[in-house]
Amino acid sequence: MSDRLEFFFDPICPFCWVTSRWVVRVAEKRPLEVTWRPVSLAILNEEISYEERRKASPDYPDSHVRGLEMLRVVHAAREQHGPEVVADLYTALGELVWDADPPEGDDFEAVMGEMARRRDLRPALERAGLPTDLADAADDTSRDDALRTETQEAAERCGGGVGTPILSFDPPRREGDEPGPALFGPVIDAPPEGDDALRLWDAVQTLAQWRGFAELKRTTRSFPDTPMSAKIASTGTTVR
Repeated sequence: MSDRLEFFFDPICPFCWVTSRWVVRVAEKRPLEVTWRPVSLAILNEEISYEERRKASPDYPDSHVRGLEMLRVVHAAREQHGPEVVADLYTALGELVWDADPPEGDDFEAVMGEMARRRDLRPALERAGLPTDLADAADDTSRDDALRTETQEAAERCGGGVGTPILSFDPPRREGDEPGPALFGPVIDAPPEGDDALRLWDAVQTLAQWRGFAELKRTTRSFPDTPMSAKIASTGTTVR
């Protein structure tokens, strides 16, 4: 397997965020070439009724809309400035959400409400060295068809029925090439550091190479440990 990876992300997903920070750490220590691509939870879950999605939290569907708005901005930035800007923009968007101060409430609903809050995206664009008028793309629904195609591509590489993040190993170099293996996850609550980061990487890459491997799962998840979600970190959740 080559040392190339496509990481499909939605900025509003906390699990995706901590996994992405782990991959960034791995790429600092290994010759890993990462391409960052959008995958939308709003689109992945659009076949589930609004009422069903609200069972997790009343703010759950709206939080996914916030992620889609951010991905429209990512799509516009990539279109105008090239794929090389996406990594820094994702980092800036993720920090805007997950490195923010925690909400006043100390429960799951307070965090979900913060996830669903619409933000000024211009500071993230400025931090990434991009024109702030790209923030206008957040409301550009004409980009959704392209994002839907990319989301479907990511999901199909895993066989469907997945969330975020998606790690696609040895992605195609040219149109028509067969992609390498892809996995949903790993779903973790904090990015491991040092040798632990590399051990996890080696384990995930080993499983990905085993073509017959499909799933390892624990239903119970602890909410990711970020500054914004610190008050509920390590508590159980089913949100993905």
